[in-house]
Amino acid sequence: MVMSGAIVRYVSSFPRSILLLCLLLIPRTAAGQVTVTDAIGSTVTVHSTPQRIVSLIPSNTELLFAVGAGNSVVGVTNYCDYPPEAREIDKVGDVTSMSLEKLVALDPDLVLASKGNSKELVYSLKALDVPVFVLDPQSIEEVLDAIGMVGKLAGREEAARELLDAYRQRLAAVADRIGDLSESERPSVFVGSPFRDENWTPGPETYTSGVIRRAGGRNVADDLPPRTWSVYSLENIISKNPQVLLSTLREGEDPAETTKKYLERAKSLDGWRDLDAVRNERVVLIPENWLIRPAPRLFDAIETLAGALHPNLF
Repeated sequence: MVMSGAIVRYVSSFPRSILLLCLLLIPRTAAGQVTVTDAIGSTVTVHSTPQRIVSLIPSNTELLFAVGAGNSVVGVTNYCDYPPEAREIDKVGDVTSMSLEKLVALDPDLVLASKGNSKELVYSLKALDVPVFVLDPQSIEEVLDAIGMVGKLAGREEAARELLDAYRQRLAAVADRIGDLSESERPSVFVGSPFRDENWTPGPETYTSGVIRRAGGRNVADDLPPRTWSVYSLENIISKNPQVLLSTLREGEDPAETTKKYLERAKSLDGWRDLDAVRNERVVLIPENWLIRPAPRLFDAIETLAGALHPNLF
């Protein structure tokens, strides 16, 4: 097995946004070589267009298929279920527990990882000269950047550019409709469920909070540490008194029936029953993986939520 070498260094003196801009301007050589810096500051060189790619998180798998590199994906996690073709690809384990031997046996010429993966696994692959690129998009703009980066790494730059144009047009269309809203006209939104003992909810500067903002809402959990998900107590939920409750649908669940059960549960619980969102029955359910994966279906989530928050504008 002949694998390209990976040159690793760390970059800490430049803002992430500047680094991403610089990386997207780096030209690919005639032979297909590209050198880029990832989310952990490692500089990774891919010497030719990858033919055997392994994805170590579902969102990366979705990004690869979105830019047209699905036929090159030879390994994914147990949870990579979209698009449906991903379910038929060899599995390498869970996001946090994977077999190095199985990964190496797939003979990858590129591995797309995330910060959620084991550092030991990532650096073991690097030690074996396997090019490993770590993605960690935490905002809508960073998801767009990730699409461009995956297109560059996979040799699908033109397809990525076309996708980015289409997604930016969709975002602009939503923005045009809600652009005149005052802050008070943006409903306050809490991401959570009365079925959970602990409600982990997104703080500011997360991509899920970005979905809410771009859909014309306000995330009530704006007092959490930026770029984190944290437990929000019932006392906090009551004090913020959200106007809309946002939660998720699992695959196969009926939206109307699930919304009915959600409201019945909320109305049966102290604290929850007095929320404006429950009294006015303003509950929005969005397919789970649209909302919690930093991948292209976030744009479907934005459009769906915008229509639910502001039906008079759509």
